[in-house]
Amino acid sequence: MLKPSDTTPKTPVFALSSPAESTKAQEASLPPSQKDLIFTLLGGLSNLASLKLFPALYQLYKPGKLPSNFAILAVDRNPEMTSGSFRAWVRQDLLDKGEIESPKLESFLNRIFSCGFDLQTGNYASLKSQIGELEQEQGISPDRTIVYYLAVWPVLFEPSIKGLGQAGLMADTTARIVVEKPFGNSQGSAKALNSLLSSYCSEEQIYRIDHWLGKETVQNLLAFRFANGVLEPLWNRQFIDSIEITAAETVLVGSRDYVGALMDMVPNHLWQLVCHILMEPPNSLNADDIRDEKVKLLRVLTADPKYAIRGVYDTYSGGPETYIALKLGVNNYRWAGVPVYVRTGKGLKRKVTQIVVNFKRIPSTLFPTAQPNCLVLELQPKEGISLSWQVKVPGESTIREQSLDFSYRSFQEPIPEAYERLLADIIAGDRTLFTRGDEAEAQWAVVMPILNHWQSIVTNNGNLSESDIVHQYPLGSDGPAAAETILENGHQWRSL
Repeated sequence: MLKPSDTTPKTPVFALSSPAESTKAQEASLPPSQKDLIFTLLGGLSNLASLKLFPALYQLYKPGKLPSNFAILAVDRNPEMTSGSFRAWVRQDLLDKGEIESPKLESFLNRIFSCGFDLQTGNYASLKSQIGELEQEQGISPDRTIVYYLAVWPVLFEPSIKGLGQAGLMADTTARIVVEKPFGNSQGSAKALNSLLSSYCSEEQIYRIDHWLGKETVQNLLAFRFANGVLEPLWNRQFIDSIEITAAETVLVGSRDYVGALMDMVPNHLWQLVCHILMEPPNSLNADDIRDEKVKLLRVLTADPKYAIRGVYDTYSGGPETYIALKLGVNNYRWAGVPVYVRTGKGLKRKVTQIVVNFKRIPSTLFPTAQPNCLVLELQPKEGISLSWQVKVPGESTIREQSLDFSYRSFQEPIPEAYERLLADIIAGDRTLFTRGDEAEAQWAVVMPILNHWQSIVTNNGNLSESDIVHQYPLGSDGPAAAETILENGHQWRSL
């Protein structure tokens, strides 16, 4: 049963604990035209809920970006958690993250209700009844939007999707289901998960979330490429020599469920960056037009196992790789012959996510010391864009490399957290920043040759090729030196 807050026995199960007049005044300050909402959070006590979802929902609530009439139903298997105690937990969690006590915070907390329910074995028909009870007692319109957010471990995806589907909770066209990464652990498992979802709901109802797509700097890649006429004539194999994409972390592996650098970061986060930087211009900014172009790019992207270098930091004992470096090929007209280097790892020198576009050297002997121009797009932590170019040193005959720098911090507008944008889009029904089913399968298809090769490695008299060895690297370094072996002549990794 759903647990009420600490009220008298006559108070309805889902009654708000604040005065009705205060609630009405609060609702009047929000946009009245938005549809009512039930945000059903499966995994209400999860780390994701604590770290990202409740803070993002509150940030949306403060300026009135949530519907005027909404309820958050936190579903978790703890049967002792009442709505009152759950609200107290969320309050303290938000205060610990820097929020302050205020009537706005109290009003937000009073929209949260708790439901003790086992997602693995529970009777989802009873969950449906309890949602209906919540709708009635909170006066939520039958024409509401209802979101089912799976903030749970992947092992619970299947029972949760089946339970929701078989209970008829996804039959309503206003229902939306949100699935966090990892979306499968292979192309086959991604197809199976897609098949399971499609048996209960349409593609339009499914939101496969990759939080990197909610980052402002990632969204800016489309604007940077397609809103600036000076770049488009240069964005091809005739002028670009190579591209390097790095997602480096200083943190160490902290979970027994760590799947390795490749599976954790590449067929999701890093492929999104690859797609944004290499895809053809979409016909429009419509969700499917953008996702069509990403799928087209993924289908011509190649990853050869012999150009894949694995590593582990030197204090790591056991488990999969903590570092991966790849050289990719792109089999299309625009990018044929341009190597794309990708690397990601933990325990590295510094935390940084960046895209480096190396332009070709000028075909001239006038300035033999001139270095090729280099465009760096840093997505975190110092969000900005830098372009290097050659200029004459005043009073001398020599030239020197200088850079033009742009910082996102120059905007007066604050940079919203990724989940704020993504949750707002889910509620609004905008699927642009979410992964489509065929896109998820195409992402896995690119890395399957590497995964299959790793599974089939056999030694030849005890000898392995360079790409088959798991190389050790010093903690706090740029990664294993062996990563240099996949680079073409004249290329080098940008130092972290």
